[in-house]
Amino acid sequence: MIIFLYGEDIFRSSEKLKAIKDKFLKSDPAASGLSVFDFTEKNIKTNPLDVISTGNLLSPKRLVIIKNILASGSETGQDEILDYFKKNQSVITDQDLVTVFWEAAAKKSNKLFKFLEKNSKCQNFEKLSGPKLNNWIMKKINEINPKDSISKEALEKLILYVGNDTLVLDKEIQKLVNYADQKTISELDVEKLVNANLDSNIFNTIDALALKNKREALKLLHRHIKKGEDPFYLFSMFIYQFRNLLKIADYRENQGLGEREIASASKLHPFVVRKSLAQIQNFSLERLKKIYQKLASLDLRIKTGKIDIKLALDKFIVEL
Repeated sequence: MIIFLYGEDIFRSSEKLKAIKDKFLKSDPAASGLSVFDFTEKNIKTNPLDVISTGNLLSPKRLVIIKNILASGSETGQDEILDYFKKNQSVITDQDLVTVFWEAAAKKSNKLFKFLEKNSKCQNFEKLSGPKLNNWIMKKINEINPKDSISKEALEKLILYVGNDTLVLDKEIQKLVNYADQKTISELDVEKLVNANLDSNIFNTIDALALKNKREALKLLHRHIKKGEDPFYLFSMFIYQFRNLLKIADYRENQGLGEREIASASKLHPFVVRKSLAQIQNFSLERLKKIYQKLASLDLRIKTGKIDIKLALDKFIVEL
């Protein structure tokens, strides 16, 4: 049997891989039938095919884990794997031999990828958003302590602070559950315990810009830079958020969509949409277009070395 795990959400795909491995080790505690190959490591001495094609007298059931062969393996090695499985179709249905391919980054145009997609139990771990992300968070809370819960407001603020990075969310959820101690996690708990990431703080800077308070916007921007945050990332966040504002304004004004419909169409979290809808009250659609054009122009000048990134950030705010 072949299992193929891949996708942007490395944390969830790694959790799935660990669950498969742990289940196997329950029946084989000595791990005599377990083999792991990670192609990001140098000098892999054994060819995975040598293990797959050879029986194991110590363990009739085997688990072979092959990690990152698409991203880091040689083309020759990938072709060998592909040819072997094509010529030995029985291996694909063999319940006593489970081969798991795990990829952090996989090119869908790759020949081996296409084969695995069609001939395996394939699972794509995409980044979660909207209700799926909400459900994942609540499930995580329940797994840690079934007696704990989270308020709607706390859930929204947690996502605003952290985003959809499930690795960071998992750590913050554990912290919140331990603190709540069998109670409902409140918005105040999130504010107290969870470190807001840069994405949410950008909202405050844009709020200041929307209110034409350039002094406050500059102060917030320089606070980010003083803390050692990457100016290029700061600039990319301005582009990202103004692109969202432009998209949301278009959905509202030209298509007449409401908050819930915009969240569904844009695939943004409902709380982010609500926050953005409040911001665009102070921006006309035409002004948003001009702002986005200015950002695009500055982006080109930054990339061609015609303007320093910090100067570009100041210039964007001052001339807005």
